[in-house]
Amino acid sequence: MKKNAQFNLSISSLLFIFLLAAASSCQKNKKISDELEENVFAVKFKIKDFESIVTPLQKASGVKKLASGKATGSSQEEILFQWTFDLGNTDPTIAINPLPIIDYNNGKVDYSFTAGWPTTGKSINFRGAQSILLKLPVQRITLIQSLSMDVNSSGTGPRALLIDYSTDRGLSFSKLSDTIHYPIELANTGVAKLPVTQSLTAIPVFGKEYIWIRLRLFEGTRPTGSMYNPTTGTFKMDNLMITGITDESVLQNKLYYHIYNSESQALVKQGGISAQESFEIDLPVGTYYLSLVTKNSNSPIFFANNANRSGFYMSNSFLEKEVEIYASRDTFEVSNAMERVLTLDRIFSEINVEFTDVEDLSKIDSIRIQQKHPSFYYYPFSNSSNTQMDASVLLIEPNFTANNKKFYFNQFMGFHDTNRSIKYELKVFAEGVPIRTFELSTDIKNNMQVLFKGLLLEGFDPIQGFTIRKNETWNGRVDVDF
Repeated sequence: MKKNAQFNLSISSLLFIFLLAAASSCQKNKKISDELEENVFAVKFKIKDFESIVTPLQKASGVKKLASGKATGSSQEEILFQWTFDLGNTDPTIAINPLPIIDYNNGKVDYSFTAGWPTTGKSINFRGAQSILLKLPVQRITLIQSLSMDVNSSGTGPRALLIDYSTDRGLSFSKLSDTIHYPIELANTGVAKLPVTQSLTAIPVFGKEYIWIRLRLFEGTRPTGSMYNPTTGTFKMDNLMITGITDESVLQNKLYYHIYNSESQALVKQGGISAQESFEIDLPVGTYYLSLVTKNSNSPIFFANNANRSGFYMSNSFLEKEVEIYASRDTFEVSNAMERVLTLDRIFSEINVEFTDVEDLSKIDSIRIQQKHPSFYYYPFSNSSNTQMDASVLLIEPNFTANNKKFYFNQFMGFHDTNRSIKYELKVFAEGVPIRTFELSTDIKNNMQVLFKGLLLEGFDPIQGFTIRKNETWNGRVDVDF
């Protein structure tokens, strides 16, 4: 099909889009302030010693990868923007660049939110929408990969859509998709949904500051008795996600924040942004609890039960052997514009294993490690714990040499005031054949280094107990001879 011809927008639409593009980087998402009935104030969060934390995070994988495998590169596809709409607003849960904006019908922002669709949380609803516009900041993005979302409509709403884009402030649009029609059997009630996935690789982002993605809505093919009403019919959308690839100037570190109201204990703000020294969030008068987590990986952190402060927790895969995760917790009261300085602490420990064998260990091609202690979970606002075991097997390909007979991996732990037991089963393979299985264990807290040091091939006689040496970088160090 021919490239879509240029579509002329109305004068008012062009003016609106131009104003969006020209707005300063400190502009807030329009609808947040418009819909709040009470005064909101900008709370600026600043991370103490940001560079000293982020720079090692960025380089950590390269320092020791001699014996711990390849690091995760920054050229992989990742989530650039994501919306769940569960908080009843258009705050993105992840935004690699700040201030993506959603509006419809040439600048309207009076959308609503409906609970329980497709299954849980909320969806965003547009009444009488002919077009929905996403304005995306694409600085430091080298490729926009794909768009995915769940959609449906009311009985009188649209049942077809077309996706196009603009790179010239809406002066012209180019088609991305043919018209997407709802299946005739798709119901407009209950949890029925149409998953939509669209490639965005045709969008040129090099040298662009913003791009616009537009959803154009149409009557479509309708079931018997379903009459289209372009004025009152509604279109709903959920789980909107845009993926792509960032350039090397973008830190792979992400900052994930969750803010809870102290009275209701309910989540009021959440987000994931590219790591930066400071960021601002608009909040009304009140007292709040903040959880902030940063991680140097393209893979997301698993957050659970985040709707309520007391049950909120997070975990991380044991298989991410070089991932470093820092976290901070804060309580603050908002009565005017303010700044909070946050200190990030490690919620992991570093596990080192060093073999003292004199003989050549180059025939050791892999070591498989399995946790024999319960998985660690981080509860920022409670003392809860979990006894669930993780059967994942961590694969180490050591590449031992005469001068290098060691490897390391990071153990995610969360915050702990007292020691917790760690225990690992190591199965050693030489030329593809298992030659030995043994266990290593000790007790530690987060933010510590552990060194297990001993013979691999000449027997195993662990010395019970351990010693701790303080140093400037970590809270403590545990050396265990075996």
